Amino acid sequence: MLLAACLGLASADAIAQESETFIDALLNGETKALLRYSAQHRNSNLRVLQDSSTPEISDKNIQSYSAAGGFFGYETRAWRNLTLGATVYGAVPVLSNPTDRRGLGGLYEGDGGQDPYVALGEAFIKFRKPGHLLQAGRQEMPNYRFVSLSNIRFSPITHSGVVYENTVADGLQLNLGYIARMKERNDWRFIDMVRGARVRESDRGKQLVRGNYNPDDYDESGNYIGAKKEMAMAAFTYSNEQVTVEAWNYYIKDFVNTVYLYADYRFTPANSRFTWSIAGQYTNQQDVGDHVAGAIDTWQWGVSLRGSGEALSWFASYNKVEYNEDSYDGGTIFVRWGTPQMFMSFQVQDSELAGARSAGAGLQYDFGHNGVVPGLVMRWRYGKYNMPDDLILTDARQDRAEATFDLRYSFTRTSGFGIFTDMQGLSIQFRAAYNNYRTDYDFEAYREIHDYDFETATDDFWDLRLYLDYRF
Repeated sequence: MLLAACLGLASADAIAQESETFIDALLNGETKALLRYSAQHRNSNLRVLQDSSTPEISDKNIQSYSAAGGFFGYETRAWRNLTLGATVYGAVPVLSNPTDRRGLGGLYEGDGGQDPYVALGEAFIKFRKPGHLLQAGRQEMPNYRFVSLSNIRFSPITHSGVVYENTVADGLQLNLGYIARMKERNDWRFIDMVRGARVRESDRGKQLVRGNYNPDDYDESGNYIGAKKEMAMAAFTYSNEQVTVEAWNYYIKDFVNTVYLYADYRFTPANSRFTWSIAGQYTNQQDVGDHVAGAIDTWQWGVSLRGSGEALSWFASYNKVEYNEDSYDGGTIFVRWGTPQMFMSFQVQDSELAGARSAGAGLQYDFGHNGVVPGLVMRWRYGKYNMPDDLILTDARQDRAEATFDLRYSFTRTSGFGIFTDMQGLSIQFRAAYNNYRTDYDFEAYREIHDYDFETATDDFWDLRLYLDYRF
């Protein structure tokens, strides 16, 4: 706040006004900043995603990290409908974090690394006038469904490219985009969209790529080393007080084309305290061009029923993913460019896996309504994930159930905010999630049939998270 005052930085309303000179626009912009402490802990023997290749690691059942950092960004005031902006993200480890664990063992998801990082996540130029927005460069893209922030660890996913939004017609929005690269969470480098999808030829002996492809696109460890690929995106959204309809298409040359459809109908019955919502979604992915990831032929659908009141809201949802052993990883949906869009993506995000049938429910209560406990919001969710688990199936996985509990307290707002709503000032969030995996399979028989380990042999675990945020 002191820095903003010293620089003479203006409010968001001032940015919307035109500056007479370019120098005036540079000096009278707006800052955004977040200071965050984040900690995560799992008492898990998760042997697939988090463990290194060291044999003894599977005997250790602690995964944790603790870090402090955040971001600082600045966007100039408008000059001739143009603004410039940049945001730097970073974090440093706090206390003792394990260095031999992948995933939760470090600041970096890939290898458990603990080095502090600084990343220029945003550096853009924006053109805005009524009904039109054109933005180019590195930028946060929070509202493009499969391309989004996925801000569940320390820093969000950001992307590099050009996007255009047209809102001239009342209730209708048209989107066009060309996205060249993305920066994964808690990383400093930008990568292309195939690497961002985490495509691998094989994993621990299991062949993930199916059908015809060029093996030269992969190294000896199964990592993709082929040509860099960009994403073209197009969409339209229509929304009024009762109905929202969306259609999105994402095309990555020689890799995959993704179609995503969404519809939502809202109504408030007479004398009801709740607004009801019935929503549906559909995703289809097909390989295109030289199909660098082999054959891709899969789809998923989902439905959700929601009720929202002044203090209490609830939902019940269902998702199903097609199982197809002739498709990449049995038909798993590629979602790693942002937040998974399945209604059933909770703490452990695997509702996109091949053949998954997931169902769940949850509720949220705002204790600040009517002054019960000002500033406090609670959320509870429960989900069942029924996976294809016959041992004869190539892509068999463990069934599991998950319960998550969230508490968030705002020191600046008394009510009317959700668990993940950005807000000014200080807030604290605590999450506890319990995952119960079915373990009564004959893992040895599966290994004998397929000549590799059961793909996701996982123990039950508790996942605890703490976020302390100060946004200004």
